[in-house]
Amino acid sequence: MALTAISLLCFAALLPFPGLGERDDHSGDLKQMYIKVTVINKFANMDVSYPTSLSKGTPMFGVLNHLQDTNKNFNFTYSINKSYGIFLESVNGVAGSTVSNTYWELLSKKGNNINRPNVGIGCYQPEKNENVIMNFTTWG
Repeated sequence: MALTAISLLCFAALLPFPGLGERDDHSGDLKQMYIKVTVINKFANMDVSYPTSLSKGTPMFGVLNHLQDTNKNFNFTYSINKSYGIFLESVNGVAGSTVSNTYWELLSKKGNNINRPNVGIGCYQPEKNENVIMNFTTWG
């Protein structure tokens, strides 16, 4: 029950509520911040970065949608699990597989530190100048 409530709250953060986001005090416009999304697939020797600017407070799901809408070389697919929220299925045509124990891992690189966020793409909110890494990897 608690996970369902958390999933719903995170999903609600994706809805377009007017007035959300940090505004520039002078112009009234939403503040834009720079981040980079890096897609790494060591199995295919791929390491590609996609720089972008977006409003502070945008969840990672919104970042990925923005990239997909503005960059023809980036795409992703997802599903929504009623208990756990948004699940990333594929990036740039490469999907995780239970047969080969592969999945897309979300990592955050700030400076020289790389960490695994404790939430997924539906709730994670990148920070200014962050490099968000979508890492294709294995488990088990």
